[in-house]
Amino acid sequence: MPDLHLGRLANNGTAVATETLVYPQAIGSDIGCGFSAISFASDAEPLGEPALANEVIRALYKLVPALKQRDARVRALPEAIQPGGLSHGSLARKGEREGAYQLGTLGRGNHFVELQRDMAGQLWLMVHSGSRAMGQFITDFHLAKAARSATGLQFLDLRTPTGRAYFSDMEWAVRYATVNRLAMMAQVTEALEELLGIRALQASYVDSPHNFARREEHFGISLIVHRKSAASAQDGELGLVAGSMGSPSYVVSGRGNPDSLCSSAHGAGRTAGRTEARQRIRVRDMQEQLGSVHIDSRNLDALRDEAPGAYRDIRKVMRAQHELIRQVHCLTPVLNFKYPEPR
Repeated sequence: MPDLHLGRLANNGTAVATETLVYPQAIGSDIGCGFSAISFASDAEPLGEPALANEVIRALYKLVPALKQRDARVRALPEAIQPGGLSHGSLARKGEREGAYQLGTLGRGNHFVELQRDMAGQLWLMVHSGSRAMGQFITDFHLAKAARSATGLQFLDLRTPTGRAYFSDMEWAVRYATVNRLAMMAQVTEALEELLGIRALQASYVDSPHNFARREEHFGISLIVHRKSAASAQDGELGLVAGSMGSPSYVVSGRGNPDSLCSSAHGAGRTAGRTEARQRIRVRDMQEQLGSVHIDSRNLDALRDEAPGAYRDIRKVMRAQHELIRQVHCLTPVLNFKYPEPR
């Protein structure tokens, strides 16, 4: 994909198809990571006021934690992600504890909550997060049973019980990631309703995971399509492609291009690693690159590794994949909220 950046064993921004083997490392350990977005029956203009933007940021710290403390009261997981559906008792116990603790949490680094405006000025909310610790637990558990190919990639065979167990657990983690994003969106939309007196438009909701595998038909045969930091772009399918903290994101519609396995880029893609970005990008650069986007100014230094200058130009990425997707909405960032990586 045009947002490709190198990974240790499997590159980010790739779609891979197999017939019977599944490669967990070609999905990634943050299974189900993706974007969700929804629009509001309101324009974005009020958030241009710094005082209100700062009030929203203060609310987000309370409503959208990076992680939850272990002494927090744990509620049962929703029916769609009951941990009893996992393939092994140890994973089910992880789901009951860590899965319940971490539901509704954002994580750090490139995960974000962003308020945006479309070309008509309408307000949008976008959330980027995944399956949190559960994706890593599931990946590690099944990689311990996987065979290793000559390339170093490990694999499981879907014709065996161990392969089918991984695939089922992976599908569970994709659902968990979607529910996790929905939990955060519910908190944010409730806060915006209270602060601004606005309501979300449920019909506009889009969910677009980019770390998953799914059985699909391509070229007349049934294949297992792995997408690692790549989005599904079936004909007419709505998806999301995210920019950086200072550049637009897009609601898109797939063209169903068979040559890309009906896939598209998921975002801008990094051009600099975190260490390089911190060495090259100064706080002053970060401020210039963000322009009028509101963030917690106390995090300017800590977020330099997430600066727009560490990513590709999203407009060039979009032009490079005009045969894969159609643009539906261009969403310009108004307020970006994220937690820095610990140092």
